[in-house]
Amino acid sequence: MISDYIYVHLDGVTNSVLSKGITFKNYDEIIKKVPENILLLNASKDIGEFDPHTGFQMICGVEKVRDYLEDNIDKNTSRTLKWIDFESVELLRQVTPVEISELLYVAHARTHLHSPFYYKLQNNYIYLSMTDNFKKIYFRYLEQFYGFLSDSLTKSLEIKCNEKKKFFQKETKIEPIPDEVIKELIPFLREGVLFSFIQMQNQHDTCEIPVFLVEDRLRGMNQTFSKKDLLGTVRYDRNQREWSFKEEDLLQPLEG
Repeated sequence: MISDYIYVHLDGVTNSVLSKGITFKNYDEIIKKVPENILLLNASKDIGEFDPHTGFQMICGVEKVRDYLEDNIDKNTSRTLKWIDFESVELLRQVTPVEISELLYVAHARTHLHSPFYYKLQNNYIYLSMTDNFKKIYFRYLEQFYGFLSDSLTKSLEIKCNEKKKFFQKETKIEPIPDEVIKELIPFLREGVLFSFIQMQNQHDTCEIPVFLVEDRLRGMNQTFSKKDLLGTVRYDRNQREWSFKEEDLLQPLEG
């Protein structure tokens, strides 16, 4: 499902991302390696198998993990997903009671107490779905998130560009947004930004997606944002099939 906006708040210190509107369905080709095993931090007893050491349900084996993610990632279900990956069952059995309590805290508070990456688990992710379709994900390798952002921006723009095309018109194909443009956006992602497809300017030759400063004002995302909140514009040139980012000049002229 494509949203009318994409929200991203990146924390480079903890390698966590709070987001809404990002699609994770293409995780297989973006992260290249599906987790070996996952520990389900809030699953009912009918999912996976019970681990008596931690008291959590777990799913073991790449194929079973892939099936679970295919059935649950980006699906509109009432069930929230909270999981952490781990390397081996043998090392999982060495997790201490204190570490188990930390995992319970992560699931409950949706934040970590100490490091979100555990030596014994050798985890690369913690996935926490939240209310109103927000997600908080910890990435050991934060650049993997940039792949999801690129994929989501590209697919969202492609859908929006083709919404009003006539039956006989050829569908517009959008080139993937390049890494260098994503890198330009990173400093702004740390502030908490919204890419608004509602306020997108869809011209004959270009599409311009405004990027607004939202920070943690999560309840006001459905509003129309004013120019004072504009940080910049992501632009796609249909003729050249090129992406670019133009930062807004935030310096206001002196009155006098």
